[in-house]
Amino acid sequence: MLSDYQSKYFAHELQRSYANDHVGKLAGLLFDAQVEPKPHQIDAALFALQTPFLPGVILADEVGLGKTIEAGIVISQYWAERKRRILIIAPSSLRQQWKQELFEKFLIPSTIIDAKTKDTLLAKSETRSAEVLICSYEFALRHETSLLKSWDLVVADEAHRLRSYWNGKAKMAEAVSHVARSAHKTVLLTATPLQNKLEELYGLVSIFDPDYFYSLDAFRERYIKNRDLTGDDDLVERVAAISKRTLRKDANKYIRFTQRMPLTVEFTPSPEEVRLYDLVNDYLQRDELFAFAGSQRHLSALIIRKRLGSSTFAVASTLENIANRLADEVASGMRRDNRGGLFLADFEADDEVDEEIVEEAEATAAQPSSARLNEETLKLMRAEVDELREYAALARSITANQKAVKLNEALDLGFDRLRELGAAEKAIIFTDSTKTQQYIARTLADTGRGEGVVLFNGSNNAPEQTAIYNAWLKANQDSDLITGIPAVDRRKALVEYFREHGTIMIATEAAAEGINLQFCSMLVNYDLPWNPQRVEQRIGRVHRYGQQHNVVVVNFSNKGNLAEQRILELLTNKFQLFSSVFGASDEVLGAVEDGLDFEKRISDILTRCRTAGEIDAAFKELEDQFAGEISQEMASAKAKVFDNLDPHVQDRLKAYDEQSGDVLNKFERLLLAITQYELRDVASFDEDGRTFVLNEAPTSDAKPGRYFFKSKPLPNAHQYRYASPLAQHVAETAKSHQTPPRELTFSISQSSRATNAVKKLQGQSGELNVDLLTFTMRARDEDISESYMLAGGMTDHGVYLDEEYVADILDLACLQVGAEPASVAADQLEPHLNARVSELEKEVQGRNSRYYDQQEELLYRNQQDRKAEHEGKIREYRAKEKDARKAARQADDPMDQLKLKREARKWERRADEADDDFRDARKKLQSEIDEKLDMIEQSLQGTQSTEHLFAIRWRIVP
Repeated sequence: MLSDYQSKYFAHELQRSYANDHVGKLAGLLFDAQVEPKPHQIDAALFALQTPFLPGVILADEVGLGKTIEAGIVISQYWAERKRRILIIAPSSLRQQWKQELFEKFLIPSTIIDAKTKDTLLAKSETRSAEVLICSYEFALRHETSLLKSWDLVVADEAHRLRSYWNGKAKMAEAVSHVARSAHKTVLLTATPLQNKLEELYGLVSIFDPDYFYSLDAFRERYIKNRDLTGDDDLVERVAAISKRTLRKDANKYIRFTQRMPLTVEFTPSPEEVRLYDLVNDYLQRDELFAFAGSQRHLSALIIRKRLGSSTFAVASTLENIANRLADEVASGMRRDNRGGLFLADFEADDEVDEEIVEEAEATAAQPSSARLNEETLKLMRAEVDELREYAALARSITANQKAVKLNEALDLGFDRLRELGAAEKAIIFTDSTKTQQYIARTLADTGRGEGVVLFNGSNNAPEQTAIYNAWLKANQDSDLITGIPAVDRRKALVEYFREHGTIMIATEAAAEGINLQFCSMLVNYDLPWNPQRVEQRIGRVHRYGQQHNVVVVNFSNKGNLAEQRILELLTNKFQLFSSVFGASDEVLGAVEDGLDFEKRISDILTRCRTAGEIDAAFKELEDQFAGEISQEMASAKAKVFDNLDPHVQDRLKAYDEQSGDVLNKFERLLLAITQYELRDVASFDEDGRTFVLNEAPTSDAKPGRYFFKSKPLPNAHQYRYASPLAQHVAETAKSHQTPPRELTFSISQSSRATNAVKKLQGQSGELNVDLLTFTMRARDEDISESYMLAGGMTDHGVYLDEEYVADILDLACLQVGAEPASVAADQLEPHLNARVSELEKEVQGRNSRYYDQQEELLYRNQQDRKAEHEGKIREYRAKEKDARKAARQADDPMDQLKLKREARKWERRADEADDDFRDARKKLQSEIDEKLDMIEQSLQGTQSTEHLFAIRWRIVP
């Protein structure tokens, strides 16, 4: 029981622009998102969005608080505003995860950009069919020139990789900085903004704003050399303006943090397994090997060692591939020195290889050698081929691996724990190798655990996986769940099967990215990665938002291999990966900026250390290095600068928690009302209207079929999204109604919502006027607007009704719209409406003045930076003058005395000149600041406009 007038009013209310610090600004995208953001995430996203004069911000929440969600909200807002030239730079191992999360949580399409696709994708980013582009840090370094475009938004994940930008030697950070500076806004995500030096903070901020601290010398002068003079408060305030950090203790009211429960299962390898390990280890430790090119030998050795630790089946196929390739070289009489990426053929035929290794291999690729080989070399190469085949045969002969024998015991122990916790008996087993994956599946089947086992890997195209995929397609036909991208849909199908029917998922590293398994509370590291970041990524699949139970993490300890034991100890004790509350320590993960580099260091230890004593000493050295990675002084500096940014954080989080519920409830109610009204001729609505069937599409972009509102999910149907063509058609149709002055009759008893205030108007009549008032201003090159429903009414008894009364009246069921024009004397409302405009004007100006204050503060502090740099120079010159005079007094030789006095005069002149230069520079700077502030003040005053929506007579009946 709605009218064109109410539908128009509701549509404008849905689309009005809220103040930059109000949750209403995000209402539409929060309604659409497949995630319920926590208050601290809304806080961080609004912080990033409400700093229009700043070219960038740092979101530095502690590990486990969901910085990806915060960035996703920011990306969604830019996307909704049609600012779609968006670039995400992330570690290569996280690219797929970003792609998956953007689509699943925010329905934003994205593509991973690489060397082959860059030209096409970058050209497409300028068109209307743009997608968010995702690239790795390595790609940004190699293809910096291609990425120098005017981006709307650049997001850099794990941005602590850029901290060393300050030292001028960090090529990758320099490349990212050049890309970021061509962006309207940059968002850096890192839990570890500081590690060892305060200069790292300067480096991080300079990525997007090189002038924020003016210069490195000025920064050092104020905050390092003379910290006692400036104190920390000044730096704390400056960091607070561009950085947002929430600690777990601030968010613990809104998030339930579960524990990790480590479980170590020991096994002793068989004599044959020990013999195989020793033979292959001795082989890899030789000074010269024909099988591997010098430049890439370390990568080959690293992969072989990991396969060796995985299973005899994994290493057998790898050794056979290498032997066959080397035999081909012997047959052709030519050795392929520095084969570059060709070495990957040894592994890719049977297995997945880490992205980082592939990238490094391709980066060091070189041309094959065409030199003919002499007979002596060929003889040695044949012997190496025979040797490799002998090792492969030995590996093939070992059909039972002792670690697999112990796997059943590990599962029993883990499931016992899960029963105690009341968690579902589900486990994910991770391995590095598809060969090991198949072996584990056979072993489980042989021991009676084959039922409910599902495999997950890079291809997911085995017959069993295809059967699950086809069943899923059939069950979800005509649903939004199906993307039409087979690789994505196969992943979804397997995860759903594991959730609904499975007991054990055996996964390769392909599952460590981009899938969420909160319904599973047990993880088994069948092969333990050497890279702490990869371990954390794996555990993060199950130990994340929505996990209701403590998580059991199972690791295997090889009692016959000291090196493997030490790796487990290192990850357990120094990195505390398996027992932390929610994610590994910020500090230790931040210390390992390059995970592949860390793996190479372990591989190097295994290659050069031949005795147990040497292995022990080398691991101790590595442990000590990470133990001392964070000095106590830096830890307290970080706590001071980053961990106490805002004393009002709890109050604000509480406000956002209350606000978001109200805003979303109202948003859904209004959208529901106009959807039912505008689609009444083409759709059939069920019960409360939150599910409906669209019988006929009113616009070509919308699909007919079953729909559901987010609050009432329905399988095999489309989610009704505010950003969808259908909802936008509904809103635009509602806004375009002709609404001439008429009399509307409203009923109290027929209304589902009638406030006490409006019930008192029963039996009365009057008039009301509704306008849309918009304030617009410019900040940098960005339009910022706030709009308000400027509404007021009057009873026929002369009682004024404010905008809340008007909203209450328009919420009532409308029984009738008069056919004849009505006479509305809107001029009697004018004084009241003008007073309301003044009130809102003052409120908006007050908010806008914060931007002015912020800019004034930035410019003032920049001036202080310059002054500090200048005073530092003068101090240096005066000190040199003093030293020269002292030396002159102590000199015996008159000629030396004269020379030193001239030296002193030179430094005195330098100091005086520097003083004069700064005096001139300061005057120039002050007039520049005044000019800049005048321009800012002018733009912040902005403009205001009013759009008349309608004026009506109203009558309220029982």
